[in-house]
Amino acid sequence: MTWRFLRAVVAGLLLAACAVIAPAPAGAAAPTRIMALGDSITGSPGCWRALLWKHLQDTGHTDVDFVGSLPAPGCGFPYDGENEGHGGILATNIVRDNQLPGWLSSARPDIVLMHLGTNDVWNNISAQTILNAYTTMLGQMRASNPAIKLIVAKIIPMNPSGCSACGQRVVDLNNAIPGWAQANSTAASPITVVDQWTGFSTATDTTDGVHPNSTTGIQKIESRWYPAVVAALAGGPTPAVGLHVEGTRVVEANGTPFVMRGVNHAYVWYPTQNRAFADMKSFGTNTVRVVLGSGQRWGPTPATEVANVISLCKQNKMICVLEVHDTTGYGEQSGAASLDQAATYWLSVANVLKGQENYVIVNLGNEPFGNNASVSATWASATSSAISRLRGAGLQHLIMADAPMWGQDWQNIMRDNAASVFNADPLRNMVFSVHMYGVYDTAAEINAYFNAFQTAGLPLVVGEFGHNHSDGDPDENTIMAQAQARGLGYLGWSWSGNSSDVGYLDMTNSFNPASLTPWGERFLNGANGVRQTSKEATIFGGGGPGDTEPPSTPGTPAASGVTSTGLTLTWAASTDNVGVTGYDVFRAVGSGSFTLVGPVASATFTDSGLTPSTTYRYQVRARDAAGNVSANSGIATATTGTGGGTGTCKVGYSAQNWGGGNGFTASVSITNTGTSAIDGWTLAFSYANGQRVTLPGWGATFTQSGADVTATNLTWNRTLAPNASASIGFNGTYNGSNPAPASFTLNGNTCTTS
Repeated sequence: MTWRFLRAVVAGLLLAACAVIAPAPAGAAAPTRIMALGDSITGSPGCWRALLWKHLQDTGHTDVDFVGSLPAPGCGFPYDGENEGHGGILATNIVRDNQLPGWLSSARPDIVLMHLGTNDVWNNISAQTILNAYTTMLGQMRASNPAIKLIVAKIIPMNPSGCSACGQRVVDLNNAIPGWAQANSTAASPITVVDQWTGFSTATDTTDGVHPNSTTGIQKIESRWYPAVVAALAGGPTPAVGLHVEGTRVVEANGTPFVMRGVNHAYVWYPTQNRAFADMKSFGTNTVRVVLGSGQRWGPTPATEVANVISLCKQNKMICVLEVHDTTGYGEQSGAASLDQAATYWLSVANVLKGQENYVIVNLGNEPFGNNASVSATWASATSSAISRLRGAGLQHLIMADAPMWGQDWQNIMRDNAASVFNADPLRNMVFSVHMYGVYDTAAEINAYFNAFQTAGLPLVVGEFGHNHSDGDPDENTIMAQAQARGLGYLGWSWSGNSSDVGYLDMTNSFNPASLTPWGERFLNGANGVRQTSKEATIFGGGGPGDTEPPSTPGTPAASGVTSTGLTLTWAASTDNVGVTGYDVFRAVGSGSFTLVGPVASATFTDSGLTPSTTYRYQVRARDAAGNVSANSGIATATTGTGGGTGTCKVGYSAQNWGGGNGFTASVSITNTGTSAIDGWTLAFSYANGQRVTLPGWGATFTQSGADVTATNLTWNRTLAPNASASIGFNGTYNGSNPAPASFTLNGNTCTTS
């Protein structure tokens, strides 16, 4: 194995030092040889390879040798980095020039990681021609090693300047890759597809719309490769033991997506109500979240009872989410347990958990922090430490982590720190859980939270929610509809037995399944509810991965209700052999590339926060429960109105440049100069010189598409009384000059500037 020792010279500039050959011990088995094959995304510098090598080392996969004819570029720490990542290369040119056989002869790989096709797309080469090149290279790989394992990527999105069609061409290629892999995979030489596209943003994860940045991009790429590489090293067909995550999805061991649809059950307070498991299942639930006690406030629930709970879940063909409830409101509620104490409990019952990875999800602790800001600020370190203890004890289960602030994360502590916690898990096998009560009383708040995790490429579920609460009126309809449209799990609170002050959250009266409460009727039998959307896990014989038929192509969208800042789209619905579960809506500004703007459950979509006097293009595709997607619809074009109302708002903008000439901090003030209050606002503006906003910013939820930037109010500053102001801001980057935006609109109305 060749090692490259490197050191940082200045921020972002790293140089390689000399190579040292580490001889293998006599008689040792040959290491598994891994070749990363691709273009500059793989090789220049391709520091996701360094992160991948380190991740493998840290998790005990030390007997690997990264191979290739190119040396390791500098990435800040020693790593084994030989590769075949050739900047600017095309898959079709590799075949044309017959380059691969020579590389294979020298490297002799056992596993090939292939992220290839970006430059072909850039050169307007069709998806089918690229796949033909894949096929030729696959034959050359198998000629070199009949047992070679190919891990091929659905490539990251791209949005380079001068190629407005590239984004859609990437989508076309990626849509074709899974079918190609399935048709060409064999038992002796399997092909695995890794989704590098979903959740990867050209705006926030690249330096130039093409190449991954070092702050989020390379980390996302590495996190997708790792489980597939581990699976290939183990010789198994799956990337992890039992239930696990792939990108933003929870999947079963066989790779089938699993979307939780279930109920919370207060077992620790009602340990004899075990008929509830069968009763819940009778409504179609595929998951039950079971309340246990760790001994600080309730219980402890002994290992024998935990084993019985798991047995009841399995008998009734439901996935079991086991949670410790004693942590509720730690730091604010007297007697609450810490996450460290919860981890101690999980270790005490580890023997009955091990071997149940296909059936059990370990929820570290319920609502593990209250509203004490200083204590809640420790959420990331406390959660990471608890996970480390469980992994150190050999627990490989999918771990669920609840948000702080009574589970509602109203200060976005979990949202903003989820990536660091996820990366602290050596197995990268965890899902984040938000509890949606009074904080989430509008569709905008719900969608903003869901969007943040989707953009970050991290898995999320709604671990608790209801139709009413003491702190406000949750928008349960949006929660359920958006969870269904996005493929997110949800678990309603709760089956029965709540105290009288929150008795309205019972789904049944006195645990009687024949006597549903209004909330139970809504949750179990209503639109986007359990009966309508729940699918049994394949481990129990439920709908498996056999459905490979995509939905039919949806009709071309038609735009109606076009205003200066919004419009509504409708289209003819798709059909499917099993059932359409939702649609993906893509939007492009002018002749720019398409980006995903909304998964929806039905054949209609309302877009808002648009820029006046601007042309937008839209197309949609359908999805089914197995993850199959249709071809893209025809393209609809609509131009927003001119807006108006100048003088009802005033915007002050200033930018302070820093960072050696390419960074800046923007401060923006928004003043309502009208005579009536503004309830909910979206500020829109455009940059003329390629400036990029570094998300997330502060004081608002920022998004950027090309040159166009929007900033939408947060809960606490959504209302602007006459003469009231809101101050927001963000960091950004620029090249050359950094002029201020020429104009601003607020809810479609042009503002004066100061």
